[in-house]
Amino acid sequence: MSEKCLKVSHNFISDCPIKGVQIVDATVEHAAYLQHRLRPSDARECLIAGVSVWKALHEPLRDKHGKTWAIIIDGEPCAMFGTSDMTSREDLLCGCIWLLGSHICEEKPVTFCKATKFIMDALLLDYDILENVVPIDHDRTIKWLTWLGFTFAKKPTIVNGFQCVRFLRCNSRLDVAWN
Repeated sequence: MSEKCLKVSHNFISDCPIKGVQIVDATVEHAAYLQHRLRPSDARECLIAGVSVWKALHEPLRDKHGKTWAIIIDGEPCAMFGTSDMTSREDLLCGCIWLLGSHICEEKPVTFCKATKFIMDALLLDYDILENVVPIDHDRTIKWLTWLGFTFAKKPTIVNGFQCVRFLRCNSRLDVAWN
């Protein structure tokens, strides 16, 4: 793992300046709370990935090559998110980023969007590239990811028989072009 990984952003993420928002290290209690409250689109993403909601929320807590946080809005767990290292070279660190959220993401969209913008900017202090895939028909998620500054592959990727699209965001010193 790169020396810079998960050192700088963790300090920034914990000090979220957005009113009513706390970003804390995720716990099994957060995972247990959210597993019964995920948005249908998030539960579908778990299904497409071939994992249960329980596993999708609990397994990252044991990932030794990543970090998992919970977003708390007005005292209630809203989402869990995290990163897991994909490649680590001395000059490049790529992370797989993910987020699974509850109905609060849609009930308090301005607060949620501000919090996730803050998080993405903080994570890119450590990572050169953040990426993952999203189902191609999850229009709201794609719109949100676009707003966060992610770019998308031109060709779909098939995941367990479902069409998905790869997305990524580079920190300011890198640029990407899709073939």
